[in-house]
Formats: sequence, structure tokens, C-alpha cells
Amino acid sequence: MHIAGNLSDLNISLWHGTMDCGPSDDVESWEWAVLKNRDAWDAHGESVEAAGPYLPGSFDRKPRNIAEKLNTNYKTWEFQLYTFGLGPALLYGVLPQPYWLNYCKLVRGFQLLCQHRITTEDLRHAHVLLCNWEKEFESLYYWRNEDRLQFIRPCVHQVNHLTPETLRKGPPICYAQWTMERTIGNLGQEIQQPSNPYANLSREGLRRCQVNTLLSVLPELDEPPKGLPTGSVNLGDGYALLRKRDRNFQGHVLHRIKKWARLLLPNGQIARSAWRETIKPLEKIHISRNVKIDLDGQVRFGEILYFTRLSVEADPGDEEDWQFVNVALIQLYSTPDESLLKLSSQTVPSCTRVDEFCVLDVKKILSVVAMVPHTPTLPSGATEPRFFMMERPGFDISNLGVPYSGYLDAEDDLDDLNDLE
Repeated sequence: MHIAGNLSDLNISLWHGTMDCGPSDDVESWEWAVLKNRDAWDAHGESVEAAGPYLPGSFDRKPRNIAEKLNTNYKTWEFQLYTFGLGPALLYGVLPQPYWLNYCKLVRGFQLLCQHRITTEDLRHAHVLLCNWEKEFESLYYWRNEDRLQFIRPCVHQVNHLTPETLRKGPPICYAQWTMERTIGNLGQEIQQPSNPYANLSREGLRRCQVNTLLSVLPELDEPPKGLPTGSVNLGDGYALLRKRDRNFQGHVLHRIKKWARLLLPNGQIARSAWRETIKPLEKIHISRNVKIDLDGQVRFGEILYFTRLSVEADPGDEEDWQFVNVALIQLYSTPDESLLKLSSQTVPSCTRVDEFCVLDVKKILSVVAMVPHTPTLPSGATEPRFFMMERPGFDISNLGVPYSGYLDAEDDLDDLNDLE
């Protein structure tokens, strides 16, 4: 089973009040079961569904209404996007604060370990967060009550082993259930001898290993990457401008430009622009125009209005030496609210859209992110419409410079991690 699915099922069962209840226990005494009320559960499901159009297409399958679809083949990927992406923002102000704070530590630790590239610092943060989550989970929910023993499922203890196993084997996403299922499916498609399938499967597996070894030694033998579509412009370093493009020049005669609609990023995502996306109604798109950018060495978030190519002098002394500069016009979001960011262990970066614009080199665009509208009551007491940022699981996630809580009681956990190193 996927640990993401197991942890999601555990938390939802507790919050929804559907977990088995012991003889001496009473669901009505569970202060964390805030979704057991039918109206609250339905409203939460609608908020999950309403967030769907704001998730980019590169996030794959968007979570459906969890109140309606939970028992009808809710996919593991939907659970992962819900539990480890949308959940902290949607449950802010719904879950009692001690339980919400505990949940945010689980989410952030899991996000850090879902990256393809994990730094030593990220490993330390993840280990502390997950160890704190488990200890607090037992004290908040279990209370060492034998009638609540069913709350402590194997996945509760399994998260403590994720960081040590990462040191031994590498990032968990590289050998998780997703990878195993894809490999099993690929090998199954290659079976061509139904009369003796197991021997055939063994031979195909051996051949796969031999080919992979050969390609790792001589990568030039691999098939060349698929070319770019007609009309695109390869900008190098994995970036490429993709159509649509203006038919006619826009602007002043001396500074004429043509707008471009899309940009291919090195991570495979395609950033789009408000110029073309706003033509379609919200229910028919996956908004992909919100991006994470490097602005003067600081991680910021913004909405792309359009891409263009500016012709500039390459050599001021030579009037005939011109070159293109590829830029994006971006409307910025504010920096995340620092108090909420710290309180949530960096799982709820909540921003507002500001009247601040920048023209940025397209190679400063790092990834496509989701900016989902919400109206939280901030720790300062202010209630206002905002947007919370969500990144795709598996990609490099942002460290927004706010320290994590939970380090005061974590010396023993860090000593254990240092012993493994």
C-alpha cells in the first residue's frame, strides 16, 4: 500500500469520526472529529472540489469532492494532493489548533521527503518534523488508552523510518509504490509467451537490467529526445517558447512585440499566460499561469501575463549587432504572511495579489505552482481574501526562510540521524 494513502485514510477516519470506537470510548468526546457533522463534511468536500481548477495540468489528476467520492475509488494521487497539499489550508480554522499544528508537521516532513533531490538540511528538518509528529500524535489522539490502540496503525511508526531509509537508499520517491507499479505494468506488457509467463517475465526483467546498465555507461546509445513542436523557439537550458503567438506586432512602432502564450520549463512543466488562459471559463481550465520565480535572489510568486521577445543591441558600438532577450511580464503576489507560514511549518504560504509588476528573464522562472483562493483569519486577527501556494509533489519545494517549530525537544532525534550518517 502507498504510505500517502494509509496516512490519508488514518487522518480522515479520525476527523470524520468513522474510526472504530472502543467500548469505553465515545466519538462525541473526540474534539478532533470536526467533520463528523454532515453539513461540515459536505462543505469541506465542496471546498476540495472548488480548488480543482486552480491546480495546473502538470499536477495530473485533481482531487474530486472527497465527501461524495471517498468510497468510490478515490485515487492515491488524489489523496496525496489533498492530504499533503490542500489539506493544511482548507483545514486551517476548522481543526482545533493543537491537532492542526500536529498535522502540518506531518505534511511538511512528507513534502521534504517527496523531492527527487533532498539536501542534508532538508533531511534534518524532515526527521525532526516527523519524529515530533509521531510523539504528538500519540499524546493528542491515543492517550495510551487501550480502547484507542487502533489509532496507532503501522504507518504512524513507518514515517520515522523514512529519513534513515533515505540515507541508505536515496529519495523515497525513486523506489516508492508508484515506481514499482509502473515497472510491473511495463514488464507485464512485454510478456509475449502466455504458455510460460514466469520464465518470460524473468527474461524480460534481465534484459531490462542489461539495457539500463548499457545506457548508463553509454548514454549516447539512447533514443534522442523528442523534438519541439513546429513554431516553437528553443531558448537553451531546457526552456522553449511555445505557441500560440500574436499574428501582428503590438505596441509603439519603435518597440513592437509579439506575445507568446506558453513556456516549456526544464522540469517538463508548461507555464501558460493570462493572455490566453483568461479566454476560457474557469471550469474548463487548469490554471497554469502562476509560477515560482527567482527575483533578485529571493523566491517569489507571480502570475504571468504574457511572454515576449525583445530585440536589444548586443554591442552598443555596432548598430547592426542585435539579439533577442526573452522575458515574461509578471504580476507579483506579496510575500507569504510570516506568522501563518511559521505556525503552519511552511505548509500554508498565504499571499495577496499586489499591483506590482516586473519584466523577468524567462530563465528565472523555476516552476509552475498553484495559487488557490481562500479567506483565512490570520494570526494577527485580520480576515481577508488571499491565495495559498501549493507545489507539485516530487518537485523541489521552496524554503521560505521561516524556522520550523519543534526543535527544542529534538536533540535525541538528531543524534540518531547523525549516528546513521
